[in-house]
Amino acid sequence: MQGQTALLPQRAPQATPLLRQNLTSGRLEIEIVLLPGFPLFDLAALCDTFDAANRQAERIIFSWRLLSLDGKPVANALGALTAVQGAIDAQRQPDNILLLSSGDLTGTDKLQAWLRQTVARHGHVLASGAAVGLMAKAGLLSAKACTAHWSAQDALLEAWPDLDLSDRLYVAQDRRLTCAGGKALIDFALACTAAALGDSTTRKVADTLNHDRLRPGSESQHASPAGMRGIHNRVLLKAIETIEANLAEPMSTEDLADASGICPRQLQRLFKRQFGMPPGQFAMQRRLLKARQLLHQTEMSITEVGVALGFVSLSHFSRCYAKAFGRQPRQDRLRLICA
Repeated sequence: MQGQTALLPQRAPQATPLLRQNLTSGRLEIEIVLLPGFPLFDLAALCDTFDAANRQAERIIFSWRLLSLDGKPVANALGALTAVQGAIDAQRQPDNILLLSSGDLTGTDKLQAWLRQTVARHGHVLASGAAVGLMAKAGLLSAKACTAHWSAQDALLEAWPDLDLSDRLYVAQDRRLTCAGGKALIDFALACTAAALGDSTTRKVADTLNHDRLRPGSESQHASPAGMRGIHNRVLLKAIETIEANLAEPMSTEDLADASGICPRQLQRLFKRQFGMPPGQFAMQRRLLKARQLLHQTEMSITEVGVALGFVSLSHFSRCYAKAFGRQPRQDRLRLICA
């Protein structure tokens, strides 16, 4: 076989399978609910992987239907309409439901009731990315471990502070499944393939997708601290990890060097060589990027964001923000709302 061989991780025993098998058809059938603005990549990641598994098995193992709230085509994140096969139906008792959404939960009361009904009847519900908020609003994640895309986690925790969120690729507990989305859905689909068809077939499926390594659901969404790919210096990675963990309480270069196990001058040289800036400037950049994320994805006030990121005053926060992004925090938030 040509191509790279995917490395299969050792899988921990599952209390329940990731997807529920239809006992009548023998297939793993999924109702995929599309909500306006859903990420097209997420839909393709899951369906293309399952289609490749079907072709490799030379029979239908995975099947799916696309649904919308009203049975009409749904605009995806690119603005194009995606056709569906029907509308959600409270009379149906699906084995598996997948939710894809932009995070807008408007008009989803009927859908939330259907999700609760599905779980009560021992069906499985999977939410990807921003759609995790829909499961939370439906009350399905109370006291349940879950995950979501790292960029959406602050907004989710502001709305539901008691969520047991982690940085994992996907999490399954008591028929509730949550996924970070994107490539993590490929890993999820491959894990389902391995459970249904075995490791050998799954390796072939992964190779057809040029997916060189099957990541377990327990793996972090970030390949390295702060998502800094391509950095292999352990001291530098430790320093970045320390900065990320202390955004609300900025550390001096001396304290950061001490935590990293080298002298301040060496740390300065490492950051200058890798990022073209000293550690303090890099830390400020990370704080401001985090501040912009909070302004865009939560309803925290500008003052609350500034305090959360350790700025001594609102005026200081506003000056630093404007210098970094060319506009005041209030202008940035207003611009987002108007858009």
